Amino acid sequence: MRKIVLFFFILTSVIFVQKKSTAQEWKDVAPIIYNNCSSCHRPEEIGPFPLLSYHDASDPNQLYNIQAYVNEGLMPPWKADPEYTHFLDERVLSQGEKDLISSWVDAGAPAGDTTLAPPPPTFPAGSQLGVPDLILSMSQSYTTPGDNADHYMCFVLPTDLIQATDVAAIEFRPGNGTAVHHTFIYLCNDSSAYYHDVQTPEYGYEVFGGVGNGVSAEFITLYGPGMIPRFYPAGGAVNFPAGSFLIIQVHYAPTTLQLEDSSSINLFYSANGNIRNVIAKRIGEGNITNPPFIIEADMVDTFYSEFEVANAYSLFAIAPHQHLLGKSYKIYAVDAAQDTIPLISIPEWDFHWQLLYSYPFMIKLDTGVVIHAFAVYDNTTNNPDNPSNPPVNVHYGENSTDEMFKYFINMLNYLPGDESIIIDSTWGIPTIVPPLNGIVATPQLYQCSPNPASDQLAITYFLPFADYVQLFIYDASGKVVSESYAPGDPGFRRVMVDVSKFPPGPYVFSLHCKGKLMNKSFIVQ
Repeated sequence: MRKIVLFFFILTSVIFVQKKSTAQEWKDVAPIIYNNCSSCHRPEEIGPFPLLSYHDASDPNQLYNIQAYVNEGLMPPWKADPEYTHFLDERVLSQGEKDLISSWVDAGAPAGDTTLAPPPPTFPAGSQLGVPDLILSMSQSYTTPGDNADHYMCFVLPTDLIQATDVAAIEFRPGNGTAVHHTFIYLCNDSSAYYHDVQTPEYGYEVFGGVGNGVSAEFITLYGPGMIPRFYPAGGAVNFPAGSFLIIQVHYAPTTLQLEDSSSINLFYSANGNIRNVIAKRIGEGNITNPPFIIEADMVDTFYSEFEVANAYSLFAIAPHQHLLGKSYKIYAVDAAQDTIPLISIPEWDFHWQLLYSYPFMIKLDTGVVIHAFAVYDNTTNNPDNPSNPPVNVHYGENSTDEMFKYFINMLNYLPGDESIIIDSTWGIPTIVPPLNGIVATPQLYQCSPNPASDQLAITYFLPFADYVQLFIYDASGKVVSESYAPGDPGFRRVMVDVSKFPPGPYVFSLHCKGKLMNKSFIVQ
């Protein structure tokens, strides 16, 4: 009887999420806002207004903007298709969550008993990762000319390190989120960047493409608005030699305003004595298999590239890159057995939201695997972002009105067992700093993978303490089809469930721990 009652409780919860919500109080809306919006909408971040309280969210100056942006899918800014590949920190609202926010706004944003809402998430000051070991800042501010043109400025930041240091996380902090469009970050092991800089009278130097003639530097990472910085996984780090320099190439997008910027970088040292060097690679127009790279006026065109992997790697992050004519982007890999490995799909490209997407598990790319990339460009008047009217032929270039076909990947040299390492949203964050969603003190259950499943189903959960864990799987009739106990040690755990003999259909997975009930639905096909 207990199991039947439990199933109907689960089923009711699932149905509630799927149908239009009629929630009328802040306690119902707060979890959605805190988990998907607050990390950017808070002081010192790129959100134009804070969303850390009922007072913030119910502000009449913003309330209906929130509703409109949510309903139109513009916020939260997440462009990768979750039906194709899952990533960490996914900010994807279900239709039920969108309806819940909309109905709350339509009802006048009633507060209800605000003490029943969860507390707002806690964030470290000046960072999304914690207290940095070293902060590198621009020594002078830069003011955009206000000439409505693109400007790519390189600023050379001396590390002043007296010995080689392994860096486990690199966090770019824009001084002016309105001015900074995106940033490429390079490591210079000699003084070539410094001497190139001092040859110009102004602070920094302007360069289109690369970091300047005669400058020896290695690309290591990037920044885009809305991107959540992360620690490298599994002991991964970038080695900074003594006396090295960082070069930040900042793209200041066209504006008619003179905007002042003074950006900085937070460095977090590795505590692991046995590190693996992080590999940052850019794959671009040189790999296009249907050149030339010209997007003709009044045309919608597709370009594709192939890149063969030379060694066995463990892929953990990816970032596609296009400009204003971009329409969509899809990347996948094909292994020796001709199996397809989905990497990322962005069905509706947005030039203003270009993120570095991090995987929840590292993906093994064997030697000889071929990465395929397909990018669609719309150079017609149907593209509202087309900078030219009437359209003109567009070629490769650094300006926003030019185009690019690139993607960036972060990898480690493969080691056996990399595929089993769980990388969660709290990975690498110091224990004294709560994770972004503020739930480190409670057990967590994550989405089943893959979903739909036909063979093996991976169940991932996190325990902040040791306790018994009981697992149930229910079919659509409420029958328990699987019941077991699972490891109850603290930390991240993954349990594999064989569903190959389950009849096709919907199921509910339920985890019980310390009086807490957590449910995730999945489909067997």
